[in-house]
Amino acid sequence: MLGCQKGMTLIELVMVIIIIGILSGVAMKSMDSAILTGKIEGTKHELDALAEAIVGNPDIISNGFRVDFGYVGDVGALPGTLDALVANPGGYSTWNGPYIKNNFTQANDDYKKDAWNILYTYSGDVTITSTGSGSNITKQLANAASDLTNSTIQGVVVDVEGIPPGTYSTDVNISINYPDGTGGTTTASTNPSSNGSYSFTGIPIGNHAITAVNAPTNDTLFAYVTVPPKSTVINNLRFGSALWGAGNASSGDQIQYVSGSAVIQGTYNVEFRIFNNTGENVALNWLKATYVRNPVAYFERVRWGNTSIAYSASPRYASDQQVNFSSSRTINDGTTVTIKMQGFNTALSGAGSGANMSGVSFTVLFSDSSLITFSL
Repeated sequence: MLGCQKGMTLIELVMVIIIIGILSGVAMKSMDSAILTGKIEGTKHELDALAEAIVGNPDIISNGFRVDFGYVGDVGALPGTLDALVANPGGYSTWNGPYIKNNFTQANDDYKKDAWNILYTYSGDVTITSTGSGSNITKQLANAASDLTNSTIQGVVVDVEGIPPGTYSTDVNISINYPDGTGGTTTASTNPSSNGSYSFTGIPIGNHAITAVNAPTNDTLFAYVTVPPKSTVINNLRFGSALWGAGNASSGDQIQYVSGSAVIQGTYNVEFRIFNNTGENVALNWLKATYVRNPVAYFERVRWGNTSIAYSASPRYASDQQVNFSSSRTINDGTTVTIKMQGFNTALSGAGSGANMSGVSFTVLFSDSSLITFSL
């Protein structure tokens, strides 16, 4: 007996075709969506690469410092067109490109086009825009161009003793070299204030060299400063020699007072610093301090740094009295020593009240005939 065989009816066949069509349509829509997503993500990735080419990658670090600032870091300004990222825009000596590469050698302008083969919109400002998708895809380089080209560097310059230049500030020249935005470099110079403070404005992002020179002694120091976008960078400078406490001279024939070093410590103690800039070591055996105070004041002790070198509690030492050191003290050439006169009292015996020496002027004579003066 033969079995029965049953074929598809016309209605069933039509239903199968409809289902296949629906599935194909869904698949095509999914594929179109995936292609669109891929184009959007590819365009965003290229926009990121263009941004890094222009302003650098902050994650590229060497010896703890950022080293990549892109086109702006080398030139000092935003590129006028995206072409400047690949070809030198005009014989710029500071240009160090190409800053971006083409994905396809056959299309030498591929880096300027989005995934829809439409040119990016860029006019030398802080945004790059893709319009190929029908909606703008924008990459923001900074809030404003000035964030990339107008930062500030400020700091304080002192000598090795931490002393600012004071009245010698005009002898100090601080300069910075940076790209000028048109393919070359420029140098800005300034003198610090008497307290050592200095500043530069209008500095582009990047690593820049700072030089400080003290003219009378030709002491020179160099420093490199990293300037990130929209920043105020603190860059303090410290010379390797004692300069301004020593009168800012290369040599002298007497011990000198370190300008501004005289202070009152603990109410009844006076401290000041002396500097040997004579060119040789100097031995000191005594000092004679002359001062006027009403009522009269007497001091108990003299210290060389933290070492007691003269002590007399009763009677105490008086103004214009030679105070002999317990042993000769040597101040080496080029060094500074703190002298402390302690325990000022209104009674020669020390039984009076403590004497505050604020406002008192001193003249101090040393055994080598050096004479210094200061006021508290």
